[in-house]
Amino acid sequence: MNAKRIKNLLTVVLTTSMVVGSTVTAFADAGVSEGAGSYEGGEMKYPTLSVTLPTIPEGTYNYIADPNGLIAATSNERYSGATFTGTAGIFFQTEANKYTNKSAAQTVTNENAVDIDVTVKLEEKTPGSDIIKYSATDTFEAADKENKLYLAVTDGAETTPAFSALSSAAAATLTTKVAGKKDNYEPSYTSQTGYVYKLKDGTLTWNSCSYNLVGALNTGAEWGDSVDFPAIKVTWSYAEHSDDAAPSIASTSATQSAKGQDVTFTVNLGGGDLAATGLSGITFVKNGETRTLDTSYYTFAEGTLTFKATQVDALTAAREYTVKFNDTANSSIKVTVTPAS
Repeated sequence: MNAKRIKNLLTVVLTTSMVVGSTVTAFADAGVSEGAGSYEGGEMKYPTLSVTLPTIPEGTYNYIADPNGLIAATSNERYSGATFTGTAGIFFQTEANKYTNKSAAQTVTNENAVDIDVTVKLEEKTPGSDIIKYSATDTFEAADKENKLYLAVTDGAETTPAFSALSSAAAATLTTKVAGKKDNYEPSYTSQTGYVYKLKDGTLTWNSCSYNLVGALNTGAEWGDSVDFPAIKVTWSYAEHSDDAAPSIASTSATQSAKGQDVTFTVNLGGGDLAATGLSGITFVKNGETRTLDTSYYTFAEGTLTFKATQVDALTAAREYTVKFNDTANSSIKVTVTPAS
């Protein structure tokens, strides 16, 4: 075989090898593909918490003080056509020509999936005459001749209603847990929001809470011809409910209104695992030494810490006390008591 034929044969063999090699590679890619994973998302969300607080009609918390019973004695001549119910001496207008010692109820509805805490705070905006003393109760002893005013916020419950009375030392506050309703929602998807819970169609029911103000006067006291009564301010607020809450004190400083008067603080014992069930003691520092306040000088009941007048009257200047709780964290809060000048 001459050299030319050998060269041509090698060319054919190499060409065939290349074709075969290419064919083998093509067969190796057949049946192979790739895929990408897509995530539908995490936990489905409920709508953002939103609560509409009540729009309080003007005049709802205006009150008439009539400790001398002048309205009843004159058969309502000044308020012709009006009806006054009760003998407590304080009257709120609840509707046209109707007055009682309890203001018209205002309501907050929780249209959410989560529970919320609704709080109402009653505080003094402008003080009244010096003769007026705030009372912690709406009942007065026959021998009590002080010019006492009882103003409180209440949840108006039919059974065991809660009350918090305004004092010269602190505002009155009440907090109510209002449960949300997850059953009013159903899963949904839109391209804008993704996977979320949405409100069900149809008529839905929700939980709510209501508050009133209530008042009374010591009608057994001597009330002069000219007495100024305090102006008040009522503030509504809300927050998402938390079962775990440490003890707290709404206002940590208080001044004695006059010699012989107790000083009070509103105390919240907290909730859940962080809650306390009571106080473990009260201490103070005197002459550089930490001392324990004898329990005869204070009381704690139904969320009110009271420093007795006998203790406060003995102070010559403001004193800081450490209020200790019996929770697992042994938490403590400092309060300042200032005696009357």
